[in-house]
Amino acid sequence: MKDFPLIRTGRGAIIGFIAIAAPLLLLSLSPLTGIYAVALVLLLLPAALGIVGLTGGLAPMLAGAAVGIFSMFLLAGRPGALLSAVYVLPILAAFVLLFQFRVPFWKSCACMIGVHVLSLAGVYLLLQQMTGNDLYTVAGDTVMTALENWEMGDMMLYQAYSMGMLALPNELSKDMLLQVGDGYMLAPAARADLLLSMRSMVQSTLAALIPSLIVTQSILGGVLCLLLPIRFGYIAAERRAFLANPPSEIEGEKREYRKPDFPTLGMPPLSLWHIPRGIGWQVFVALLAGNFLQASASAPLAIAGIILYGAASALFTLQGAALINFVQKTRGVRRIWRIIVPILLMMVSVLSFIGIFDQIVNIRGLRMPREPKEEE
Repeated sequence: MKDFPLIRTGRGAIIGFIAIAAPLLLLSLSPLTGIYAVALVLLLLPAALGIVGLTGGLAPMLAGAAVGIFSMFLLAGRPGALLSAVYVLPILAAFVLLFQFRVPFWKSCACMIGVHVLSLAGVYLLLQQMTGNDLYTVAGDTVMTALENWEMGDMMLYQAYSMGMLALPNELSKDMLLQVGDGYMLAPAARADLLLSMRSMVQSTLAALIPSLIVTQSILGGVLCLLLPIRFGYIAAERRAFLANPPSEIEGEKREYRKPDFPTLGMPPLSLWHIPRGIGWQVFVALLAGNFLQASASAPLAIAGIILYGAASALFTLQGAALINFVQKTRGVRRIWRIIVPILLMMVSVLSFIGIFDQIVNIRGLRMPREPKEEE
């Protein structure tokens, strides 16, 4: 395959594989850090594999995917490996095909978002099947049992209570701690009540989180799986083109710049991404409606609100990232910081508010002002 040789560069293949394999294997060795390995696979692995594929080649990309699946096997056995394979492999297959046929960028984004939805929905359905169609109850019971048998369970429960995540009746909160030697432990009645409260919190959190995660992760993950690999891949291709055609030592002779033959799929610069005016107000209305419906007592309406809010928030997050990139470019910020800063802001959920602000104020002037209606 032209755009996916087995090894694009030996150095890029080795560095890319190690960057993926080392953290996943280290985190998966302990149950305490296993949750971070799961988060890496879910949130970052597809985009990271895309970067490795376009900088190092097809072989390190597939090897990195195998390591990701193996790390989930170390954590959860065959079910963990199966779930990770159902999530990662369809995304990788779609990624390779889109670049092989050089599908235009925005159409590729739509395809990647759709594949993410199907993959995440497949993972959810498999989890439901494994738990007898009672995923939320089983998850709550599992967390409650783990905390009950863990030697640090009392400390975790007390910290959750101190942070306001769990509640206790007044009669139990007064004498919730018992001194044992030089330390403390939870009173049996307080521990039992906190465990039940933790179980209920896990169930309600998952019921709200999973629909939101499928929508938000599908949109952001689908776009980032193309944006980041294309960006890093093009930088690497520029470097290879420069080294292949070095500056001449002859004084006065100019070196001709050769644009690298790299499949950008026609991706526009991130600084120019924006939501058109008409669509932007519809997205803003969906955001408000979703925020209102989330609190509905009706489960279908609440889920619809979660989906609307998650989709609208993800779109404004991408627009916020575009505005940050535009400001950084105009100020001459180094290229690496133009990648790192938006990712950090995305992690603290700030970009969606920046995107809404940009939609209203039109700082970059990308949306043309409405033309006044002609008087008859």
